Amino acid sequence: MNLIPKSIKGKVFIFIGTVATLSGLAVGVYTYNEEIENAKTASHERVRLILSFSKAISEYVREVLNPKMYELLGKYTCIKEDFILEAQSFAFVTANIFHRVSGDFQGLRLRQVAFNPLNPQDTPTIIERRIIKLFKERNLKEYTEVVSINNYRYLVSAFPVRVDKSCLRCHGKIKDMPKIIRNLYKPKQDLNWKVGDIQGGIFIYEPYEATLLQARLDGILKGGFVFALNILIMGLVIFILNRYVFRPIDILKEHAEKISKGEIDEKIPIKTEDEIGELAKAFERMRVSIKKVMDILK
Repeated sequence: MNLIPKSIKGKVFIFIGTVATLSGLAVGVYTYNEEIENAKTASHERVRLILSFSKAISEYVREVLNPKMYELLGKYTCIKEDFILEAQSFAFVTANIFHRVSGDFQGLRLRQVAFNPLNPQDTPTIIERRIIKLFKERNLKEYTEVVSINNYRYLVSAFPVRVDKSCLRCHGKIKDMPKIIRNLYKPKQDLNWKVGDIQGGIFIYEPYEATLLQARLDGILKGGFVFALNILIMGLVIFILNRYVFRPIDILKEHAEKISKGEIDEKIPIKTEDEIGELAKAFERMRVSIKKVMDILK
């Protein structure tokens, strides 16, 4: 069975339809994939931005604010506190600032973890232990990957926390800890962190599944729109070809058949000045010539 029509009109329509459908699908799929890749890139950039922000806060508290607070606490003996948690703990400051700005980055979660922490809630998970181990083995400054937690994917980005001398005041021996730290966490044994060790890390989590789902929905909408636009253009091209090319040719064909049967009185309409119009003029001249000959023969 031959599926290809005999008429040029049918062949042209099939060709245009095939090209439009395939190109529409190709562009639609590309748009869909591009939307997902853009979402992934934006997600990585967003997480890295938050990570850099958290890192900058941590370094500022550790290198600038903490020493200054110690200087002030030593200078003004009237101050009862021996440690200002809200200003000297980089973990406390980072967590609170992150909490205040997290509304602009919905879904992101911050975890500051360490081996042998003051707060048991800061004990690293299996995934976090693996990443901290990578920090130690490869001397990495940052690390990013997609992880699965309870069958849900997250984009996690982290940087290591390396122990310096100032950390030992709160994470060394119990007797050396500030009273506020001892009263707050009530440690049962010395933590004995060591200067220079990578003790933990700061982790930023973004719900990757939700990001990809939204990207897929956007990709389907945009890809579907591109495909529909292609089909619409195809329909418009077919309409124009049918109206200004194939339909006038069909009309000329009908008149030619009438002339072949001797029906020569009906004038052939000439509606355009293009090639089809010129062809119609030629047919009309032929009709007039045949009519004159037949009138003479009568």
